[in-house]
Amino acid sequence: MFRFEKEQTVLDFNGIKIGGQPGEYPRVLGASIFYNKHETVLDDHTGKIDKAKAEALWNRCMELYDITGNPYFIQIIAEYGEAFESYFSWFDSIDNKTPFLMDSSAPAALAHACEYVTEVGLADRAIYNSINGSIPQENIDALAASDVNSAIVLAFNPGDPSVPGREKVLVEGGVAGQAKGMLQIAEEAGITRPILDTAATPLGLGSGGSFREILACKAIHGLPTGGAYHNMTVSWTWLKRWRKSVLEEQYKGKDVLLEQMGHHHFGGFQGIKQAAWSSPDIGCNIMAMTLGADLIMFGPIENCEGAATATAFTDIVLAEACRELGGDVQEPNHPLNKLV
Repeated sequence: MFRFEKEQTVLDFNGIKIGGQPGEYPRVLGASIFYNKHETVLDDHTGKIDKAKAEALWNRCMELYDITGNPYFIQIIAEYGEAFESYFSWFDSIDNKTPFLMDSSAPAALAHACEYVTEVGLADRAIYNSINGSIPQENIDALAASDVNSAIVLAFNPGDPSVPGREKVLVEGGVAGQAKGMLQIAEEAGITRPILDTAATPLGLGSGGSFREILACKAIHGLPTGGAYHNMTVSWTWLKRWRKSVLEEQYKGKDVLLEQMGHHHFGGFQGIKQAAWSSPDIGCNIMAMTLGADLIMFGPIENCEGAATATAFTDIVLAEACRELGGDVQEPNHPLNKLV
């Protein structure tokens, strides 16, 4: 455990504080909703959803927030501007305070989202995801013309996943398709509340740099930092093959063996498959938090239970270490004050 010599910026999102020294504030969790083939989405073009199901999922996150003290951002994903409008309107109708990430692989949809949240007065809660090497000029212009002042700034260098390579993307430019560094682009687009994303890259393709960059971002820039580290598990091809082939061959249909192993309480064969997946999925986030990550975008909102307990556990350890190093908890609603 450690403290950074660099003064750490703490950003305020409607009362949710993010940043600071490890242990001072609870980690913030990012929950993805309306992603591809999500069960709540009835029409991904118009944004028609099963509102009851979607609200129940978000309410569970809020219940966990009340229990642990770890706040949430909701990560709203859409590929069409019309869908974004519908999703934002729905979310504001059930929660008029919590920040939301605007996430899309379609630049036009994100540009439209910037315009829409400005028109309807939601820009102060919106976080653009993300400013990266592939951001087109049209989106930079849309951001600059909007009232959106927060964005995820991605430290992804496709040609060099090392820490120096990632820092070059952030501050120097000339790589990843952009002449300017991502932080300069963000500043020129009116972003005053940047959150650095260390760009989770697959195992074997620079995953170590993804974690080491957390230390670099906090030590060099002093800005809130995080990422979607669960993508490392999603992209782990060996684990996919192993879950599907080896585990099926070993355990499927062997109920007696599973009972002897104590797995009958956890769904038998399916429980084993889930454990094989969820363990590294949670573990990668614990690694990131221990290194100082402030924002953990843990993926599907349905995974909120495991993310909540793992994060609360880590935050308690970080807070105790913070006190030993001369700091202290700065948030009364911290897991250390609620769960110990």
